[in-house]
Amino acid sequence: MTDRPYPSRFLRFLGTAGARFTIIRQLRASGGLWLGLGDSSFVIDPGPGSLVRICEAQPPLDPMALSAILLTHRHIDHSTDLNVLTEAMTGGGFHHQGHVILPEDAVASPCCYLLPYLKEKIGALHVWKEGEAVTLPGKVTVRPVRLTHHRVDCFGFVAEVPEMAPFGLISDARFEERWLDFYRDCPLLVVNMTLPHRCEGIDHLCPADVARIIATLEPRQILLTHLGRGVLMSGAEEVAASLTTGGTRVIAARDGMVIDLETYETWETQARFEPALSPDRV
Repeated sequence: MTDRPYPSRFLRFLGTAGARFTIIRQLRASGGLWLGLGDSSFVIDPGPGSLVRICEAQPPLDPMALSAILLTHRHIDHSTDLNVLTEAMTGGGFHHQGHVILPEDAVASPCCYLLPYLKEKIGALHVWKEGEAVTLPGKVTVRPVRLTHHRVDCFGFVAEVPEMAPFGLISDARFEERWLDFYRDCPLLVVNMTLPHRCEGIDHLCPADVARIIATLEPRQILLTHLGRGVLMSGAEEVAASLTTGGTRVIAARDGMVIDLETYETWETQARFEPALSPDRV
């Protein structure tokens, strides 16, 4: 592990846990993703403990420096820290600033996941709509695609940043051919892969689905996250190695991992939180 400085454009995994038991037992942290792009900072899917992981991060991250928060869907493992991070982004509610993007069913009554008083504090509230791009600070554009996931509004997206190749995030989803081509131009994909094998009726991706993504899109690199207990028991690194091909490197992300979005180099950072994974707890 290292405390090397963050590059100018990077992703940090605040947590890599997926599915209820991995999160309830904190076999991995569950804080989502921090996206740093120069003077703009974003958090994607701030799940349980996101604020704590941000404040514990080494090198430091500043929750009050956030420019936007992106929520792919309203499930509890993705949304628990949405309000506290919005509070931080608005300087405790004293500054009318920042952006929040979330699905319509996360703001519609009675399922209002963003507290009403915070809606008045942020600079802009956006609702994901397929085919409608959202422009964020730093001239960042995010283009959403609708995913199928257990009867909630759920979206993946492609982020387009000036003078950098686009990257994509595939959130929790049932594998469907229809959204594959949406990610065609992304040499880097972050993929939520929760299952060790396909389970009928469960809308999560498994290694066989990732193999199909690789065969169709041939991205340069895939980072697996949102890992379920079965994946951890199988050995996430071994699963990633088995999916790697001559043209696509697959990495199982770890809590605190950083990737340079320009060079695709990855490394692990120091943090006070250590995963609780052990044979007797799985």
